[in-house]
Amino acid sequence: METVLDIGVGILRLVPLILGFYIPALFGMAIWSERGEGYRIKAILWFAIGFGAIVVVHVLFRSDSAVQVVGVSVVQIAVALCLAALTVYKLAD
Repeated sequence: METVLDIGVGILRLVPLILGFYIPALFGMAIWSERGEGYRIKAILWFAIGFGAIVVVHVLFRSDSAVQVVGVSVVQIAVALCLAALTVYKLAD
């Protein structure tokens, strides 16, 4: 039972940054899907600047190694992109 609680707490610790990553992911996905080919670079800039700024702040304030923080952030970014894609492509129709 204690192991299940530890897993639950570990997953819940990922949620705040997933929500933080969701904002630039949502903007980038909306620009990517609605605007067309000319706006692909703008969407990529949203992803790079938004995700990069959050990861840099996260690395600065965590006492863990930078590699470990970036690894966890990549997982959180992937989840945020999936949620943003679901929001933009499925729920917006």
